[in-house]
Amino acid sequence: MKSALFLTSIFLSLVCVAGDVEFMVSSNEQGTVHLVTVFGSELSEADLTKRWNEKVQSLCPAGVIKIEPSDKPLFRPKSCGDALEVIDGKQKCEEIQAHVFGKVICNAT
Repeated sequence: MKSALFLTSIFLSLVCVAGDVEFMVSSNEQGTVHLVTVFGSELSEADLTKRWNEKVQSLCPAGVIKIEPSDKPLFRPKSCGDALEVIDGKQKCEEIQAHVFGKVICNAT
């Protein structure tokens, strides 16, 4: 229920591209709760997590109260999705980029 309420209260959503990564940030009106996703197919888990942490620090200059789930973001490696594409007459699965995702609650000072 909390996550549904949060998703319905999202007022700000951004997508930023910075070199080899793409950021997606959704925030509540007060700017204290953020859903942060960093995409990048060619980067390692450590690289993506580092970029995720850098983005979080820029969103929460007064500090972070909590990161969900489990006090750290989730990593998903590059994978093959369910959708199919036909490229040069051959079927290939849609590529899902590697990404790091997490919910951040900032200190509201």
